[in-house]
Amino acid sequence: MRTTHCRWVIGSAFFFMAGAFGCAKVPPCTVSPVEIEETREDAKILDKELTSARTRAQQLSEELARQKAELDSKKDKPGELRKKLDDLQKGSGRHESQKKKKDKDEEETA
Repeated sequence: MRTTHCRWVIGSAFFFMAGAFGCAKVPPCTVSPVEIEETREDAKILDKELTSARTRAQQLSEELARQKAELDSKKDKPGELRKKLDDLQKGSGRHESQKKKKDKDEEETA
């Protein structure tokens, strides 16, 4: 019975001393208030940049979806697109030079 009381006494003394003296002293803060404010302002700026980047990413993804839809609608119309391309080449003056190039290539292969 005596050993049980001894354990209680030692345990109580340990907890009393730990509570009274604490585990360790808190080190003093080495960060100045100016640095804290600068960091807060940097965080605000970065939050604004993040918001604008997310907005831009959303706009780009919407534009990409629109472009893909337009591309999918034109996939089944190669003849119509070829005619548009020929018309554009005629207007730019490139059509004649490409036609001459095709004729030269055909002559060389023949």
